[in-house]
Amino acid sequence: LPFVAAREGHSAELMSYVQVNRLTPAPSLIFNGIIVFSMICAGNIGGLIDFFSFVAWMFYGGTMVTVVVMRFTEKDLPRPYKVPIVIPLVMIVISAYLVLAPIIENPQVEYFYALLFLLSGLLFYIPFVHFDIRLRIMKKFTHLVQLLLNCAPSESVPG
Repeated sequence: LPFVAAREGHSAELMSYVQVNRLTPAPSLIFNGIIVFSMICAGNIGGLIDFFSFVAWMFYGGTMVTVVVMRFTEKDLPRPYKVPIVIPLVMIVISAYLVLAPIIENPQVEYFYALLFLLSGLLFYIPFVHFDIRLRIMKKFTHLVQLLLNCAPSESVPG
């Protein structure tokens, strides 16, 4: 996911680089490993699964809300496939249940942390993606990672 997000310009460009010999997105895989390792260190595997499911269903619900909103606000956009409106509506109900049920049944502080984790993404998205602010140190860090991992931008690697 970080690899694709970086290729679309929604994440650091470094995450879209691939290892030149194996053509694998090494920086992205290492980043995923660091995130998973930090989550496992913070709790048990059951908590990690619960946390991931909670966050995933929040994203699914948000995506379905977007489909419904765009269906009515952007009627003239070309769509290669038009999903029947009942499917996103049912998915919104399901995702709302799967997000709210654990909070109501067994409220835990971890759900609040999950919400804070999602909202913290805005702290990075707004300045660095929306306003396209670039830090000078990132260029040096990118060159260092390229040398260490022998990686390059995916569009410049043949194969």
